[in-house]
Amino acid sequence: MIVMDTDFASVLAKAEIIGLVKKLFSGKHDLIITSKVYEELNVPKEHGYTYPDEIFKNIGVLTAESKEQELYMELLAGSPTLGRGELESIAICINRSAIFATLDEKAKRFAKKRDIHLLHIHTVLRMMLKTGLCSEKEIVDIVKKIEKTDRRTVKLDLILDQA
Repeated sequence: MIVMDTDFASVLAKAEIIGLVKKLFSGKHDLIITSKVYEELNVPKEHGYTYPDEIFKNIGVLTAESKEQELYMELLAGSPTLGRGELESIAICINRSAIFATLDEKAKRFAKKRDIHLLHIHTVLRMMLKTGLCSEKEIVDIVKKIEKTDRRTVKLDLILDQA
């Protein structure tokens, strides 16, 4: 299972690659968001953005079990610098040994300290190239789209040089 935080899911939606990423992990990992991430994604929707609809149509929403809710509350009390969606995602990853997909550096460090497996956008794009799901040109186009729609820098050399 791959648990995505708000930013990660948003980048996939804005770049219009949710379908490709689902195909990449098909039969290996389910892609999910938590209920707190769902709530966070409803904020841009309330402001007229439509990209959350793609996430809601294609990615399942997982409700935390009571043990995960308790862990989330503990993490929230001890880590006020991380968002609720990230903390709930981390709690679920801890409890279910799931993979955490995030773009946030603080969240990465926090998860790494807890031995949670991480998935970064560079890795996803590199895997799409390696498996033949996308050509090098398509990857370059996806990176440009991410940079334009999300105002986020993606290091192309981390994708192409290691593919």
